[in-house]
Amino acid sequence: MAGKHLQLTDELQEQASLFAAGALPESERREYARHLEEDDCAICQNEAREFMSTANLLIFRGPLESPSPKVKQRLMEQVRAGATTRRASVAKPRRWLEWTAGLTAVAASAALVFVLSDNVQLRQLTDSLSNRIAQLEAQLGDQRIRFAALTSPDVRVVNLAGQGENAKAAGRIFWDQSKRRWLFYVQNLAQAPSDKSYQLWFVPKTGNPLSATVFNTTITGSAEIEIQVPESIDELKAAAVTTEPVGGVPQPTGAFALLGLIE
Repeated sequence: MAGKHLQLTDELQEQASLFAAGALPESERREYARHLEEDDCAICQNEAREFMSTANLLIFRGPLESPSPKVKQRLMEQVRAGATTRRASVAKPRRWLEWTAGLTAVAASAALVFVLSDNVQLRQLTDSLSNRIAQLEAQLGDQRIRFAALTSPDVRVVNLAGQGENAKAAGRIFWDQSKRRWLFYVQNLAQAPSDKSYQLWFVPKTGNPLSATVFNTTITGSAEIEIQVPESIDELKAAAVTTEPVGGVPQPTGAFALLGLIE
């Protein structure tokens, strides 16, 4: 191959495509590279540049491997056989079409991988949302059951008012007498110091107070506790919360934080 070419032919397109694909035998590759550089053939340079640009797209999908000697031999045989039967037209050569189809297939495969990956992420998101919806539905069911219990005729409401330094605090007991259960709610009651606890008391009409529970509030000053009322307690005159040493005491010793009379 010597000198510059005046027009593009199928054979020149074949050489440019095979050069870009790395399918030329070594001796022909060296000669073609020399032709591009030393002969300064604009036609071959443009074709080679176009095919190399297309080949570079494939690099982003994965590394290209040099064809084996057997593959190179088959390519050259097909090129020579096809060159004797094709018309000298502007249509792209068959080998170039096949090579382009290969690039298209690789790109389509990569796109399919991305789509499948997106589908996996979508399924994971869908599963996560479904689980969250199931949790919320379960919580809603629990709230409905609790609401029904709180509004039952068997439920007695006891309000506790804040005392002393806790005047802004408030408490409420929903006393399910049939199930002997208290649902105790507190709000605006500051957290007890690290060496202190709040203690809720059953205050019977006769006898000493009995500890119902020991607790502390959250950082927002709230608490929600379910308490079983002992069988030994028949009648109560009050419910009270005192501030006691951490862990609680057998009998109240500290100041009242909340107090509610039971009529």
